[in-house]
Amino acid sequence: MKIIKLLCLILTLAVLPALRAEEVDVEVSPPEPLMNESFFLTFKVKTTGNVEPYISFSPIGATVQGKREQGVSISTTVINGKFTTTREQNYVYELVAERAGQVTIKNIKVEIGGKTTNVKDVHVNVLAQARKVPDVFVEAQASKTKVYLGEGLDVNYYLFLKTSLTSYDVKEFPKLNKFIKRFHHINTPPETVQYKGQVFKRFFLYSARLFPEKVGNAVLDPMSVTVQVVESDYNNPFGGFGMGSQRIKTKDLSSQRIEVEILPLPAENVPPGFTGMVGEHEFTLSIPKNKFLVNEPIEFKLEVKGKGALENMDAPIIYSDNNLEQFDTKSEVTEIGTNAAKKVFEYTLLARGPLNIKARDLPLSYFDPASGRYVEKKITIPAIEVGGVAAAGSGQGVAQPQAKEKEASASRNEDFLSRLFSPSSEGSKPIVKNTLGLVGPNLKGEARWFDRWFDVLNLALVLIIAAVAGQWYYSGKGKVVSSDKASEVRKEISLLKKKGLNYSELYKVISALDNENRMASGGVSISQIIDESSLSKEAKAYFKYTLQVCEEKNYGINKQQPRKINFEGKFFKELLKNV
Repeated sequence: MKIIKLLCLILTLAVLPALRAEEVDVEVSPPEPLMNESFFLTFKVKTTGNVEPYISFSPIGATVQGKREQGVSISTTVINGKFTTTREQNYVYELVAERAGQVTIKNIKVEIGGKTTNVKDVHVNVLAQARKVPDVFVEAQASKTKVYLGEGLDVNYYLFLKTSLTSYDVKEFPKLNKFIKRFHHINTPPETVQYKGQVFKRFFLYSARLFPEKVGNAVLDPMSVTVQVVESDYNNPFGGFGMGSQRIKTKDLSSQRIEVEILPLPAENVPPGFTGMVGEHEFTLSIPKNKFLVNEPIEFKLEVKGKGALENMDAPIIYSDNNLEQFDTKSEVTEIGTNAAKKVFEYTLLARGPLNIKARDLPLSYFDPASGRYVEKKITIPAIEVGGVAAAGSGQGVAQPQAKEKEASASRNEDFLSRLFSPSSEGSKPIVKNTLGLVGPNLKGEARWFDRWFDVLNLALVLIIAAVAGQWYYSGKGKVVSSDKASEVRKEISLLKKKGLNYSELYKVISALDNENRMASGGVSISQIIDESSLSKEAKAYFKYTLQVCEEKNYGINKQQPRKINFEGKFFKELLKNV
C-alpha cells in the first residue's frame, strides 16, 4: 500500500507542472459601466495541458448574471527538442451593479490540477449616467498599438467640435521620440462624422508614418491646440431678443497619450539576406550593359519599394572582386502615397583590371508581421565582363581604332598654342630696358651688306628650324597627329582650362600620347604611357599627380583631405607637341 501511495505522489508531482496556469489577465468592458447595466469581466487564462481551470472571485457591489466560454487558441513550441503546448482560453462573466460608485472584484483565484494562482483585485468605476462628450476636443488615433521593431504605424490627430470654429493655433506638435518619422502633408476639408453616438465636425490637424527604433514601450505624445469657438448663451434674456446670444470663447486643448508596445523580431530562422525591413518589399536591379573596359566606371541602380523604414536600409553588395573598387553609394528615399516609399541605390564601381563575373541570384528578405515569418525574394545579378582599356576620345568607354596618320600644319598648332597659353590682354605692358622685343626693318638710304643684320638673322633661324625638323621627321619621331585627333585634343584642353580639371577629360587628353593605341589591347596603363612618353620629367610628374587627384575628387576617394591642383599651361603645351 505504501508503494502505491508513493507512486501516486510521484505521478501527481510529474503532472502538476504540465497543468499550471502560465498567465492570467483580467479585462473589464466597458471600462466605466453604468449602474443597472451589464458589464463583462473577462479572464484570459494561458495553461499547459487540457485540464479546465476553476475560477473563483468575490464581487463587492455587483452581482454575477452569467458565465460563458469565448474562444480557444492552441500553440506548440519546441525548446531544446521538447514540445510544449500552450492553451489560451477566455472565460467571460456578466455582472450588474445596482448603484454608482466603485465595485471591487476581490479574492480572485485560478486553480488548475491543485495548483492555485492568485490574481490582484480589480476595481471598476460605475457611473450613474454616461459621461458627456465635450463639445470640442482633440484626439489622436493610432492605426496600431502593438507592432514589431521597424514595423510602420500611422497616427492622425483630429479636432472634433459641435459648434462653429473661428480659428485654431497649434501650441505644441507631438515630439514622437523613439520613432523614425515621415510627416504627411494632407489637406482635407472638414467632414461630418459620428462619434460615440453623437454628430461632430472633424478637422484634420496632423499625420505621420512612424517606425519604432527600440524594443519596449513608447509613447505617442499629445498635441496641444488653442481654438476659438462660438458658444451660445441662453441664460442672457436680453441678447438676441430673448433667443440667447453668442460669444467667442478661447480654449486650450490637448489630445491623450497613446502607449505603443514594440516587439522584437524573431531570432530564429533569420535568413542571411535579411535587409532589416518589416513589411512587403520589392527589389529591382537595372544595369545598362554588361561589358566594360578597364578604368571605365560601372554604374547601375537598385530600386527598393515597400512599407518598411527604408531610411535605415543599407546598400546590399551586388558585385565583389579584387579588381573592383567601389565608391560611395548614393541613395535617395521618396514617398509613395502615405504608407509606402521607394529607395534608389546608385552604385559606382571601377575595374582596375580584366575580370569576368558570372550571373547569380541574390537572396534578399524581409519580415512579414502578418504571418510572423521571414519572406525571401531573389533578384538576378547579370554577368559582367571587363577587358581592354578605355581609350582617349571615347565618350562611351569603347576603344577607338588607331587614327590614320596625316600631316598637320605646324603653323596651325603654333597659332592655337599661342592663343591658349599666352596671357590675356589686359593693356599694353611697360617697356623694359635691355630686352629684345619685336624688331622691325631699319630703313636707311644705302645700307651695306653687313648692316642688313635683321635679314641675315631671319635666314639663319629659318635654316636651323628646317634642319631640326628634317632630322626629327626622318628619325621616325616625326609622326604628326592627324588633324581630327589634334582638333579633338585641342578641344579637350580648352574645356579643361575653361571648366576646370576633371578625371574623364584629363584621361582623354593624356591618352592621346598613346599614338600606337596600345591601351586598347589591355595590359598597358595610363601611367605607363606617361612614363614612356617624350615629356619632360616635370611634365610627367605633373600629369601623374593631377590624374590621381582628379580620380580622388570624381569618385569620392580621400574625402577627408582633398588635394588641390592647378591648370599648368606649359605642361599641356608640351603634351600637345608630343602627341
